[in-house]
Amino acid sequence: MLKPSLKRSVVAVTVGDVVLPPAVDPGLRAVLDRQVLVLLELSDEVLRDVSLTECLRQFHPESWTVHEIDGHWFGELEDESSNVPVPTLGWTMWHPVWWLETLLAVSRGEDAPSVSEVEWPGPATTIARLRELWSEWTVFVGGLTDDDLRSSRLTRFPYTDGRPFAYVVGWASMEMTKNLSEMCLLRRLLRDNALS
Repeated sequence: MLKPSLKRSVVAVTVGDVVLPPAVDPGLRAVLDRQVLVLLELSDEVLRDVSLTECLRQFHPESWTVHEIDGHWFGELEDESSNVPVPTLGWTMWHPVWWLETLLAVSRGEDAPSVSEVEWPGPATTIARLRELWSEWTVFVGGLTDDDLRSSRLTRFPYTDGRPFAYVVGWASMEMTKNLSEMCLLRRLLRDNALS
């Protein structure tokens, strides 16, 4: 249950035992970043004791998943169709690691890593890795000017149609909040099914 509490006219929110950071900066970049930070806090709570078994449970024989190769875990990536089966929680945790590493590389003018180079850090450390990558992204975006955001000079992924980089910044915030929400939902479904 969300419980707003006033503290010097700044609203902080408590969810369960988690106190979320207060919203203090009304700038658009800060608002987009805060959305992700709130979801990261909630994901810490929901995924704190997730197991590898839960992460590998397939909902369908064709569910996208992660695979162990020489003690390291890697995801698979195929063209999405409209009827892709629900992926495993492990794949859902790997996917934002992949796209954030890709987004950071190409936005900096570097080569994108291949799918086979992006390792899933595992159930215990995925959220920490996402925090690191999101922090790098926030620093990168924070160094951009308004002209950079209006320009398509940096736009290489996920869009290739010449739109302004501001759309990429908005996409990243939306995609990360969606991915974190999916992780939390899948974990709750797995936990509820185990209890029934």
